[in-house]
Amino acid sequence: MMKNLICKNCGNAEFKVLAVGETLCKCGRRLTMLSDYRWGNTTKWTELQKRRAEIISKISLLKREIDKCLDERDEEGFMKRTLELKLCEHFLGRELQVSEHQLMEAIKENLRH
Repeated sequence: MMKNLICKNCGNAEFKVLAVGETLCKCGRRLTMLSDYRWGNTTKWTELQKRRAEIISKISLLKREIDKCLDERDEEGFMKRTLELKLCEHFLGRELQVSEHQLMEAIKENLRH
């Protein structure tokens, strides 16, 4: 299974193969290691980024609402929003952990082939 890799330096996805494990990008950079590349924007990656952005926005809004509850001394609203904030932070942490694990597995799989 081929992965869409792009140059970390310029974002180009077209390379000239110089030797086994060595490619030349249009920007002139020689790419010899996986760290010289980054993953291209696939639909799955874009969906993950959107989901993370939504969670981060929700966290920001919840923090504002918690501050408002503190100002108004609304203990019930504070407890409700704090619990929701903890859940959002948990999901965000889980998303980051899962995507990092998937990336490492994909790299290992590419190295095997």
